[in-house]
Amino acid sequence: MSWRTIAARDFKAWVKDRRRVTVTIVTPIVMMIVMYGAFHDVKPTSVNVAILRHDSGAGDPIVDQLRCDHRIHLIHVKSVREGRDLVRRGSASVFLYLPSGFPDRKATVYYDPTDPMGSRYVLNKIQRSWARHVAGTVKSSVRRLAPVLKAAPERPVHVPQFNPFRVQTPVKGMKYFDYLVPGLAVMTAAMGSIFGLGRLMMEEIELGVAYALFAAPIRARDVVIGRFVNMTIWGCVRCAIVVLVALALGAKILHPVLLFLVGALSAATMVGLGLLMASLAGRSEVAEMATGAVTIPMMFLSGIFMPISVMPGWARAFALINPMYYMGDAARKAALLGYLDPVDLLILLGFTLGFLAAGSVLYDRVREYL
Repeated sequence: MSWRTIAARDFKAWVKDRRRVTVTIVTPIVMMIVMYGAFHDVKPTSVNVAILRHDSGAGDPIVDQLRCDHRIHLIHVKSVREGRDLVRRGSASVFLYLPSGFPDRKATVYYDPTDPMGSRYVLNKIQRSWARHVAGTVKSSVRRLAPVLKAAPERPVHVPQFNPFRVQTPVKGMKYFDYLVPGLAVMTAAMGSIFGLGRLMMEEIELGVAYALFAAPIRARDVVIGRFVNMTIWGCVRCAIVVLVALALGAKILHPVLLFLVGALSAATMVGLGLLMASLAGRSEVAEMATGAVTIPMMFLSGIFMPISVMPGWARAFALINPMYYMGDAARKAALLGYLDPVDLLILLGFTLGFLAAGSVLYDRVREYL
């Protein structure tokens, strides 16, 4: 049998399988459309800024510029502690405190390290607005004094400070690698298991192993739970390796143990999704392609590689039903802010139990292929 015959046979088998053809054609089209719609404009679309001002009007140029920007939503707070808490909880990307005596007394800009693009956008906005104000002040002073410069003695011209801001963050000296590490930890824990699980389960069906399992006195849900536990353990191992290597490379992780716990729960969540996808697929190739078609858009729209503040409204709405968003959010809060968000953890636990229950029920359908 020549290689041409083998290639022709495999090609015909591929074409006859409608699920293979559909996934092969539709996946790249959908992926590119989704990526373009989400990332063609990388400016943040919605950024919350907490503000507290005790100045007597010197900060008006800054506040006016922030208020006129449709991407920025101002939240007025009553104390410095309240503004910092909003940033730590992720309710605001930046907290701006304008004290009395500004600009002689420096203002405080406290930003969220888990949203670098949104916070950087606001920081640039603040600095540019103040620079324009200083430039306008200098120009008006020069115009006013120009007619009398030759006749009058030299007098000092009061020029406001060019950069009267003190920038603070919970994690000092953070680099983009530090921002990526929490997401990489949970993704490494989850993706290896979910992509290998579908092929493994479908190959068992195609090789007759599943027939032997169902012939034995064993329930379908026991098979699912066994696969779930095994893949979750290996996901935890991968997460631990990533955390240890990141620490060795100098990554800033405030609480590695908390990050590992989030990685373990993330692995369990995505293994549950892999079980569900495998239960719905009919062939090993279809299982892999369908899993990729689902997980790759989920990954890029989760905020793990780029904050959701730069995404359009529909992408941010999708994040609310995307388990990977809660994985990345919980991981960054654990690694960069040092606490576990109970809302993220409860939502991930709900996804895990839902995927596991659905996979247990649907896996019984493999009897149709035996």
